[in-house]
Amino acid sequence: MIGIHGKDWRELSEAASKERDSDKLIMLVSELNRVLEQREQENARRQREN
Repeated sequence: MIGIHGKDWRELSEAASKERDSDKLIMLVSELNRVLEQREQENARRQREN
């Protein structure tokens, strides 16, 4: 997924909403899902630490 690593979920979401190529859309949505799952895991870890 060249060029999309390092983007936050808002950038990925915006890019996905504008993407017309189905293969690129699948890559963007997959990366968006990965980013959101990682964020959720980090939030859960922080809550456990508090």
